Amino acid sequence: MNISILSSRVQLIGLMFFLALNVSHAVSAAEPASSDTKYLEVVRNTVDKILENGRDTYGEQQSGMILSVLDRKTGKPLRSLPKAPAGVRHSDRTGPGGSNANLQQDLYRTMLHLSRMTGEERYEQAAQTALVDFVRITQHPETGLLAWGEHLYWNCVDDRLGDLDPNQTHEPKEKFVVFDLVYDAEPERTLKYAYGLWEHQIADQKTGNFSRHAKYHRHGPGRDYDFAKEGGYFIDTWSRAYAANHDEQFAKAVRVLTQRYLDRMSRLGHLSLDSSDREAWFQTSPSLYAVALAAECTDAAQRMDDQSATLLRQLASSQDQAFLSMPHKPADPEFGFVSYADTETGQPKTVEAKQSNGYSRHWGLGYGVHSTAMIALQCNTRQQQLGKSEMGDKYRKLVVEAGTLYLEEHPDPRQDDLWAGEYGTVIFTLLAAHRITQEERYLDRARKLADEAIAVFWDESKPLPRASSRTGYYDVVSGSDTLLLALLAVHEELNNPQTIIEFSDLVR
Repeated sequence: MNISILSSRVQLIGLMFFLALNVSHAVSAAEPASSDTKYLEVVRNTVDKILENGRDTYGEQQSGMILSVLDRKTGKPLRSLPKAPAGVRHSDRTGPGGSNANLQQDLYRTMLHLSRMTGEERYEQAAQTALVDFVRITQHPETGLLAWGEHLYWNCVDDRLGDLDPNQTHEPKEKFVVFDLVYDAEPERTLKYAYGLWEHQIADQKTGNFSRHAKYHRHGPGRDYDFAKEGGYFIDTWSRAYAANHDEQFAKAVRVLTQRYLDRMSRLGHLSLDSSDREAWFQTSPSLYAVALAAECTDAAQRMDDQSATLLRQLASSQDQAFLSMPHKPADPEFGFVSYADTETGQPKTVEAKQSNGYSRHWGLGYGVHSTAMIALQCNTRQQQLGKSEMGDKYRKLVVEAGTLYLEEHPDPRQDDLWAGEYGTVIFTLLAAHRITQEERYLDRARKLADEAIAVFWDESKPLPRASSRTGYYDVVSGSDTLLLALLAVHEELNNPQTIIEFSDLVR
């Protein structure tokens, strides 16, 4: 729930006492370190513990897969699931002993950057092995789909598909950003997954009608649940596959789904959440999906043939116009970005099912909740793509406004069950505002939030971060890996003028 600047400052006073008692112990979890290296050391010690005990050394079929839910002190798998962070549904969780590679892609990116920063190849090698083994072991032989996403995982202890979702629902939760890394080692399996999305996720290959829910273990695509978020993921994967082998089937898949969204837009370019005629809120436009789709289509266009690229750029342009036409107020502590809007008017729309008044929350994530930082990071990706242009300037303005909000908008981890990833996305937003403006106040605030995050999520005797401020175990479902990547980004921003780390815009 958004709060005023005054109440935020009151909360900060209480938080200062909380931090004073915890920060010295939390930093020691990463060994004594100077202010120039402490973020790197916290991340490094965390990853070291994960690699020590959190890999698949259990069961008869052992592998390099990395488990997604761990005991924070030992780094070993849990025997039962503790209480989840606020806003996490049971069906979205990874069970004990489970690995969900789709949800921990920021962990792999963290490991790749650790190898670059430290010169130790073992981190990069471990990330590659984890991904390749995940694909080799969990890919279904018939559908080509993988045991990952919002509902699936692989149980490494029992060497079988996880069973929290008896329906075996395949639904990617994040786009396949590590596609190229996997393809280099397993080209046939990687392409088989891309073919599987077209053959088993898309119900009508003429119109592109699909459901974000498919069957992992058999052909069983649904209809009319065609969220633009998942559609963008499919377009992204098919474009990467097309760049690899130039199969016309992938080009067709991209064109069919792109045309579907072009045909579904309202007169202002807004896309309803899906094509169903269920509750009224399904005829609502989530702005986060619009700007994400614009970014994904722009990237995909660089990989595609001319015909497909033209359609992709047309869709990206329409989504830019639709998103930027909304009355966003990211600098206002009482509002934020328009999160849910009326499809016909683009005006904020209350969605009770998502506990939303139409605007983004600044803090406090949950299922279907879009935070101001999440949307700001999509805007940052888009401004980078658009470069020096009128449209790019509009996106940059929104990023800076969101960063300015977080100069004063403080979290309260004692009162609210805040996810680890929330801190990561806000830190990234502040760093993005710093890069755009070169104003030190954004970097200073990012550094202070990084210190707060260490105090809140790490303990002296437990090298892994807690999933949220009120839980006591490690879980990537709450974006713990995004926080790790953000801490590395702060380290690099302070120590390396040639910053390389990408700002994660993975939508949860």
